[in-house]
Amino acid sequence: MLFNVSITKFAHIAMISLCAIGLNISVTHAEEDVTDIAAAQVNPKYAQYKENFSVKRLFASRCSWCHQAYGLKEADGPRLSGTEKSKEHVIEQIAYGKSPMPGFRKQLKPWQIEALADYIKALPDVEL
Repeated sequence: MLFNVSITKFAHIAMISLCAIGLNISVTHAEEDVTDIAAAQVNPKYAQYKENFSVKRLFASRCSWCHQAYGLKEADGPRLSGTEKSKEHVIEQIAYGKSPMPGFRKQLKPWQIEALADYIKALPDVEL
């Protein structure tokens, strides 16, 4: 009888543990990174120019110095997520700059500038 109780308790503990693990996995997937979602919308469009293209990597190397958290946080530059500027205006600002932001037209290819603009426009209006 004592053995049956121990097995029952063990079964309950195992079931509770499995439920907790399942809940943890569900919560983790529910909190997907919005910058990954935005990048996933943009990357395939530009894969024709560069295999394994990553707009987040490009953003990190060129933009994140001033626009932190992949554009979700204001730092030296403004937060970019939720911008109301048109894609064309974003492209122009990336290419030609606006003091104190430098222009990148001599450092980036036109498709890279457009990819950054698409990424910025894809970012939802959230702030960290």
